[in-house]
Amino acid sequence: MVEFEVHLYVNYFKMAVLLLCFFIFSLASAQFGSISVSVGMGRNADDASSYYSRCPPKTTCMPISMCPFLQDLLDFTCFTSDRYFHRLNELTCGSSSEEDFVCCPSCDCGRVYQPGTPECGVSMVRGVDYNGLGTHPWVARIGFTNKDSGSVRFACSGSIIAKRVILTAAHCALAKPEGYKLSTVVVGEWDISRSPDCSDYFCAPTTQAIKVESVSVHPGYEQKIFRHDVALIMLKEEIKYSVTAAPICLNDKPEVVINERAMLVGWGKLSGQSTPVSLQQQLDLPLVPLEMCEKIFGESVPIHEGQLCAGGEEGRDACSGFGGAPLLSTRDGQFFQIGIVSFGSENCGSEGVPSVYTNVAHYYRWIVDNSPS
Repeated sequence: MVEFEVHLYVNYFKMAVLLLCFFIFSLASAQFGSISVSVGMGRNADDASSYYSRCPPKTTCMPISMCPFLQDLLDFTCFTSDRYFHRLNELTCGSSSEEDFVCCPSCDCGRVYQPGTPECGVSMVRGVDYNGLGTHPWVARIGFTNKDSGSVRFACSGSIIAKRVILTAAHCALAKPEGYKLSTVVVGEWDISRSPDCSDYFCAPTTQAIKVESVSVHPGYEQKIFRHDVALIMLKEEIKYSVTAAPICLNDKPEVVINERAMLVGWGKLSGQSTPVSLQQQLDLPLVPLEMCEKIFGESVPIHEGQLCAGGEEGRDACSGFGGAPLLSTRDGQFFQIGIVSFGSENCGSEGVPSVYTNVAHYYRWIVDNSPS
């Protein structure tokens, strides 16, 4: 049995989502047939002050239009599940003739990381053996738009390293599938088949699709041999950090611990899968000596110190769709990105055949120097 802990701010987030659903249900109760919810509680604005005691700690009774935390949630798709209804009346504190009063969080709920805590590589959601929604909020999907139809194809992944910067592989940033052009980055994704994403514990904010402003590719990148396969994608707008969109820490320590396990996260097809799945996938892999990749790929693609070698276990590898995805390790409770998916073998998931990753520590200074301040 999994013991699950959601940080205080996730609890407030969940409460805010329920409040929003509460408000919408009251305006469109006819949509739900026999379901009806009493929002106003028969109170008016003058009486609202006498109902402050109904609100949970660190919340204040106020008109819903004056609760800033709810403003970014107004595009939520609310659910009609019975499991939410029993809490709805607990979350209102009065009403006026024009709108309802709600228990609004009085904390700085827009913050993902609070003062004095690490500001990268820590999920807001923690649980024993938990690997669900919100576990890896730093992974982004990179989209390419068809010049004729306008349809978007997500062919690569990347990672959030700042509010306007996505780290990925150069072969992704410069990719030009026939008729397609790099256009969009989506963050806050978990299950690409539904929106918003919900778990048994909370619903996440809707995904953020942000247009690409520019691309910075390592000047030494060589496409044919994947040399210096690293790039930065700059976004036109800032990412709004949340439980499912947050930055990853970058590894700046060049030492590689052979046989240490690392975590690959992204979307695509893993060994043994006939088709890609909609959920974000996670795969732990061993770090192996660079010489192992040199032995497999060296005759056609020179291997160098700017790369990492990982995998080589039977039936465990990323086969397609993971280009640019982050390879992660943990250190003192934080996740650090140590690698970027670069290339692998056509014999995906074969025993003794690892894949090659760009070594983040090797390019740490270039990444920092070329990221907008």
